Amino acid sequence: MFALASLMAWSQRYRLQGIVLSSLLAINLLLFLILVTPAYRHKVSNEASLHASRLKLSQLLQYQKAQEAIVDLEKTFLAQQELAHLTDRLPAMARRHQLELPGVSYQAEKQKESSIKKIVLNFKVTGQYRDIREFIHELEGLELFLYINDLAMTSTSREPDQPEFQVELVAVLR
Repeated sequence: MFALASLMAWSQRYRLQGIVLSSLLAINLLLFLILVTPAYRHKVSNEASLHASRLKLSQLLQYQKAQEAIVDLEKTFLAQQELAHLTDRLPAMARRHQLELPGVSYQAEKQKESSIKKIVLNFKVTGQYRDIREFIHELEGLELFLYINDLAMTSTSREPDQPEFQVELVAVLR
């Protein structure tokens, strides 16, 4: 009985403090539910959004690098196509002007710190001077950026009216 009576006295003495403590705990829980929980959800949502944005940015950077690689590959492919087209076109142009063009040799040189390629084409052409002049004029009118680097007339004792020219063309391809 003594224990029960002392417990009753103790509970009455600390009853007000217990109510205040319980009220403070309830207010604390209510504030946690009202303020902290939405802020935490917002933080988690923002972190998920940031992660998704970083992932998308990473994908976009990879896509951009792939696009740049494709553009470089296309430029290289187009330059090689232009070179092949030019080396096929020269003998056809020579035949159209009734000239002899036994073969075309070329050497490609990639320029330092640039995507531009310099291609040096060497060939000999034999025929009438007038036809050679028209052939050279047609060469200069091609849409490609090319110029005649060297043009030398070599003498032929076989046929004096059929001069032979050694031509060095330089084509610049991107």
